[in-house]
Amino acid sequence: MNGSPYRWPVLWAAFLSYLIDSYDLIVLAIAMPVLLKVLQLSLPEGGLLGSATMAGAIVGSVLFGLIAENRGRRFALVLALIWLGLGMGAVYGVHSWAHWMVLRFFTGLALGGLWGPCAALIAEHWSPAYRGRAASFVFSSFAIGASLASWIGRMVLDIQWQWLFMSGIVSIPLALAVFRMLPSEARNPGLHPSEKTSAAVGIGAIFSAHLIKKTLMGTLVSVVNLAGYWGAAFWIPTFLTKERGLSLTTMAWFSFVMYIGMFLGFQFFGILADRIGRRKSMISAFLIAAVAVAVYIVVYQPMFLFWWGIVVGFGLCGVGGVLGAYYAELFPEHLRAYAGGFCWNAGRIGAVLAPYTIGYIGKTHGLQAGLALTSVVYVIGALILFFMPETFQSRNPQP
Repeated sequence: MNGSPYRWPVLWAAFLSYLIDSYDLIVLAIAMPVLLKVLQLSLPEGGLLGSATMAGAIVGSVLFGLIAENRGRRFALVLALIWLGLGMGAVYGVHSWAHWMVLRFFTGLALGGLWGPCAALIAEHWSPAYRGRAASFVFSSFAIGASLASWIGRMVLDIQWQWLFMSGIVSIPLALAVFRMLPSEARNPGLHPSEKTSAAVGIGAIFSAHLIKKTLMGTLVSVVNLAGYWGAAFWIPTFLTKERGLSLTTMAWFSFVMYIGMFLGFQFFGILADRIGRRKSMISAFLIAAVAVAVYIVVYQPMFLFWWGIVVGFGLCGVGGVLGAYYAELFPEHLRAYAGGFCWNAGRIGAVLAPYTIGYIGKTHGLQAGLALTSVVYVIGALILFFMPETFQSRNPQP
């Protein structure tokens, strides 16, 4: 059996919900040059807006994780979508850097509430035999949301930049659609009777003696994954223009090329996870990403490196999709949304530190050296996974 009767509506509800996550993050990046000018911000102050978003996401993973485990995953996901829409729509009410910092933290709280419930819902309604590809498909919406944000940005940025953020209020009507698409908790067949409990889940549940190692190791994998991604994706375009001579006109399409590779990589490693196991699939993705980034260091032909972006994208996000299935199987069912959401969103620390660190190294030793560090980070990620358990038994799939 492939899963519950609700598996397809759940798949599409989660796909559409997570698409909003990437849309918000990319919109902020696209609008940053305008925000710097309008608010008269320095580069560090602009960077802190991104940091405030990430900090909010970490806090939000705890807040919405506890809501999901105590009030229901559907309720938490719908609430996060409405919350996010309000945060995006409030753009016309903020006029100073301090107000933007508060708004981005507020919006980040909602972003932190999306990943965990999505992953938990997929785990509840899709059998282990198909869970890897289902989770990877859901989180491949990151590439779609990012492409959509880039496309809308090109259309409206020079006309009315606030429209970029205002378009995010679509998450409010989307929340109503998701509410209709997802089954109520009372109709949820995913919980085993022994796991149904009236005891409230507390903030320390994932840090108990028998879970703290899994929580810390799971978070470390996410830190590596997001540090590698944001380190490479943030600096490779600059590297290709400054150190490999590609024109800015050509580079305008580079992100699109890389997003194609990302979408394909999500699907490939999700299927691979259902064939050879979660851990082996993620190790493969980390090693492919390490090699793909290293090619930029040793190859000098500009147009080859432009199209190589498909391969880079293919490897960069392979782990991110499989983690949706892996975390769900690593932790007890009644903690899936909280534990998975926390491990993923705490990993955003890597997304904050990597661009700055690589930029600092690039300033003194060239971006080539910074990308070399990114490649090493991915190898470290593969080594970490060697010390983590496999959660999937391919010969004995459960419905």
